[in-house]
Amino acid sequence: MRAAPSARFVRSACAIAVALAMGASLAPHSAYAQDPSSETVGAGGRRRITKMPRLKAFVPATYPDAKRAAGITASVVLTIEIAATGEVTRVTVAVPAAPDFDAAAADAARRFEFEPAEVDGKPAPSKITYRYDFTLEPEPPPATPAPAPSAPSTPSPPPPLSSSSPPAAASGAPPPPPAAAGPVTEVTVRSSRPDRDPVRTSVSAIEARRVAGTQGDVLKVAQNLPGVARAPLASGALVVWGSSPADTRTYVDGVEIPALYHGAALRGTVNGDLVTSVELVPGAYGAQYGRGLGGLVRVETRPLPTSGVHGYAAVDTLDASAMVSAAITDRLRVGAAARYGYLDRVLSLVSAPDVGDFFPIPRYRDAQVKATYDVSPRVTLDAVYLGSADELRRAVPSSDPAQVRAEDNASSFHRVYVRYTRRGGAGEAVTVTPFFGYDKTQTTTSFGGAPTHIEDASYRYGVRADHRSRLTGDVHLTLGVDALGTSSDLARSGSLTLPPREGDLYVFGQPPGDDVNADAWSTHVLDVGPHAVIDARLGKWTLTPGLRYDAFLIEGSRLTPRVGETPQVGFSRLEGAFDPRLSVRYQATPRLATTVSAGVYHQTPQPEELSAVFGTPALGLSRAVHVAAGEQLRLGERAAAEMTAFYKSLSDLTVRTRSVDPRLARSLVQDGEGRSYGVQLLVRQELWRGFFGWVSYAMSRSERRYLGDRSWRLFDFDQPHVLAVVGSQEIGRWVFGARLRASSGFPRTPVTGGYYDARGDRVEPIFGAVNTARIPAFYQLDLRVERMFPLGDRAGAPRLLVSLDVLNATFHQNKEEIIYSDDFTRKGTIRGLPTLAVLGARVDL
Repeated sequence: MRAAPSARFVRSACAIAVALAMGASLAPHSAYAQDPSSETVGAGGRRRITKMPRLKAFVPATYPDAKRAAGITASVVLTIEIAATGEVTRVTVAVPAAPDFDAAAADAARRFEFEPAEVDGKPAPSKITYRYDFTLEPEPPPATPAPAPSAPSTPSPPPPLSSSSPPAAASGAPPPPPAAAGPVTEVTVRSSRPDRDPVRTSVSAIEARRVAGTQGDVLKVAQNLPGVARAPLASGALVVWGSSPADTRTYVDGVEIPALYHGAALRGTVNGDLVTSVELVPGAYGAQYGRGLGGLVRVETRPLPTSGVHGYAAVDTLDASAMVSAAITDRLRVGAAARYGYLDRVLSLVSAPDVGDFFPIPRYRDAQVKATYDVSPRVTLDAVYLGSADELRRAVPSSDPAQVRAEDNASSFHRVYVRYTRRGGAGEAVTVTPFFGYDKTQTTTSFGGAPTHIEDASYRYGVRADHRSRLTGDVHLTLGVDALGTSSDLARSGSLTLPPREGDLYVFGQPPGDDVNADAWSTHVLDVGPHAVIDARLGKWTLTPGLRYDAFLIEGSRLTPRVGETPQVGFSRLEGAFDPRLSVRYQATPRLATTVSAGVYHQTPQPEELSAVFGTPALGLSRAVHVAAGEQLRLGERAAAEMTAFYKSLSDLTVRTRSVDPRLARSLVQDGEGRSYGVQLLVRQELWRGFFGWVSYAMSRSERRYLGDRSWRLFDFDQPHVLAVVGSQEIGRWVFGARLRASSGFPRTPVTGGYYDARGDRVEPIFGAVNTARIPAFYQLDLRVERMFPLGDRAGAPRLLVSLDVLNATFHQNKEEIIYSDDFTRKGTIRGLPTLAVLGARVDL
């Protein structure tokens, strides 16, 4: 019998308590003074700072007239955040002096230019504490041939030093460094990830929001990164290195969320102003992550400003959004954001009312809340809420309402988590993040006959904990635990073959057969994954071995279908998997590096696959092996090129049984295997003189087959060629950008004819060879222009940003899906929108 709910949750609570205890046991029992000159804490642990940020373009502040006349001096302490490009991204007043002094110092610091900090020889974001001193320089003696102004501004020297000494009499130049540093000398350098994930691409929020076609949405930049195929129509799914979209995981601050994008990928599910960076790891990642056969997308939330009230309000063709943050006290900061989409209403006003019948228009909304409390200078608590909801419909119209073929999807998720971060000395860092969430999805397919309805409501809970410490000078050890539990209640009715699975012989809109059924069941899957990673730098070599062990508890309410008065019999089993990982990096020269990485990965079956009617409760783990090798070449101070070759081998994949008379509760089997291989190229120019951009190209092949078959077939999401060209140029207060995307179409199984089925009174298709046809190739040019208007002369005054994104500027009618008439004698296509102009306005406060 299946365990009672109380017993099930008692076992879950015990397991998660053990995981929390393991995480708590990692915490240090004594505090250490941090040595900011040698180490830095990133999302994945500590790295060596090889270069501190250096001021290269100084801007003198304007001395307030009233204070100058009164002979008043002051010192203002600023917190300056610097991007990996050297651009100042944010200035906040940490220790104020007076409103006019504060505003003058902050306004000048925003126009500073830096040589960026470097971590392990690579530019990295940084944050410095800078003291800006206002002093009055004595008037020069009469014999001086060129007297200085009577009261110039004399700021402090470049960070991290500060001094109140008078500057050298050099107009427009920063003062020389003093003999001794002042009391404020803190420098923090952040890096998104250590080198244990050698195949990765990270984009800062500053660059991401300027990419054409993203409408300023930071998360949408992931669609343009190497290794990412273009998503299918009406899908926000990520197809990475030939893996199924369900196999790629998305994390926000280390907490997994089910979707990176709303509906048709028009927007991200997390507000871009709450994001500091987006990072893609298409495969061969380290031991800290598991439970997926595909890639990773990691999103890091932005630190909230340490003083004042900040925010924005924006409206455009797609949606309206807003965010506000406030420093409640010196230690407590709170921020909240929300978005509401209304594109369907806009298009119904300017186009045909039934535009959604030809192009799926999503309805979406999301909200986020973040609170940060500084327990001490080295201990921080973050509490975060993430929420998102979507509704999407796609249809094939018909003059006969009974013949309209439609698919309706509704989904939502909620996450609440608390992140404890403690930074110590000697290369030590501790992060513990417990979380809780609720996900719900509903899909209704109406393609004639009985509609198919699927509903899944899941509670998710878990914890991620990591402790990184230094063993010797250049050897670090990370110990951690990654636990996730999912308790699901599911219901399904309708056809046994809808929705179709990957590899099924199927065309969009095909009516289902008369094999209908219904089931209601529940599942509980708990994974506790302790892991260990070593980072060892040995001269030019960096070795990163890792080991992960996942212990899976898989439970379900029914082992067999309901038949008459047959009693309900549940199931519960334990499975385990060892996943070794290894990365090797060789820094041949300061500009050239070679990396090789490999790993083993496992994944549990999806809850919907454990149905005794529509699936198989006895399904076990699927397995993948990733191998990647590449070279990275720095072409200049801010330009680089990367080339990576990859190979994935997949086994024990869940597929539909080919048996015409399957065994009871055996509709699905693990007889699938696959492989993906290819090469990708990235040439990138980081932000320089207002310009940034990249060219990304991937050539790959992804195939699947049943175990024992001699030949392979193309994977449903195979895209042999994917190209993205992105560029953006800032000219004064204007920004101009363009993006070109081109890709092969997805494979489809051709329909060669049809036959009449008298029993069902309809025409059934006759299929050709599996996936031997393709949707036509896709290409699209997007353009973006934006203009900033200051709304006042004072420092920190509000700003108005007006932008225009033109999607598909060439009006090319891309064919997104192949459809057929009811009798399969005529073939057509579903096409994307010919063009979409997104006009927006945003006010920053």
